[in-house]
Amino acid sequence: MPRHLLYFIALGLFWGLSPSLYRAMGEEHVPITHVIAYSGTGVGLALVAVGLLSGGRVDTSRQMILYGLGCSVLMNVPFGLGLIYARHVPTTELALIMSTAPFFNYAVALITGREDAAPRRLLAVALGFLASALLIVTRQGTLTGHLSWWMVAAFSSPILYCAYNTFSARFWPRGADTLSIGAWESIWAAVLMIPFLLFVQPPWGPDVPHLLAYWSVLVATVMWIVERIAYFTLIRDKGAVYTVQAVYLATPAAVIFAAIFYGGGSDGWIWVSLAILMGALYLNNSGSTKPRTA
Repeated sequence: MPRHLLYFIALGLFWGLSPSLYRAMGEEHVPITHVIAYSGTGVGLALVAVGLLSGGRVDTSRQMILYGLGCSVLMNVPFGLGLIYARHVPTTELALIMSTAPFFNYAVALITGREDAAPRRLLAVALGFLASALLIVTRQGTLTGHLSWWMVAAFSSPILYCAYNTFSARFWPRGADTLSIGAWESIWAAVLMIPFLLFVQPPWGPDVPHLLAYWSVLVATVMWIVERIAYFTLIRDKGAVYTVQAVYLATPAAVIFAAIFYGGGSDGWIWVSLAILMGALYLNNSGSTKPRTA
């Protein structure tokens, strides 16, 4: 199995597990500022340690630091909003909304000339969306006709993530390694959130949950260490359009994980959706998928 396909599958599974973790954080009343600051610190330090233990070093060049800052700013906004939306929008509806991300990324790539209108890629995007849409449509009670303002607002997430993915691919520093980039992005995420943590939701405040409530943040931190490596490797080697299609794997994964942790069963439509998804993954990983550089 190609190495990039393994990264792609891992990324999709991690993104699929994230909504369940977000829900757990909400149920434990963990402040969002704490989630970003603590996980950013943990992921950043872990990636630094991995880099040093593997015989490398952390790139401290000005370009790397500024790139990490840009990634952090563009990532923190949709990430923080996603944590809020996960506390108000059902997991399945939120997964469908996030599955529109490849359309935004592909549109931007076509407009900027970084991608060609390749039939294989277009078909992969269409099949991926079909797999996600079929899964959501067949969930009992998910299409009730009730449209909340939270659900409308949630569409800002894939659009904002499009800016983040595009920036990550477009301004990748020449010769940069994924560990250094992941470390700087995560460290900046924590640093930028510290003022909000101290003055808005301080750790010593009366509404802070007990220490054991942070188990979901610890699990997410460990998971995101691998996720950051997979994400930046795919961004560097394959580009934003290819990488973001991992949400198509994340959508059915999100439903399955939600059923495992919060109840509910699976049915034949899940497997039909997964079968269509395999076709999308094949098209996405076969043929030429290298983004244009001009």
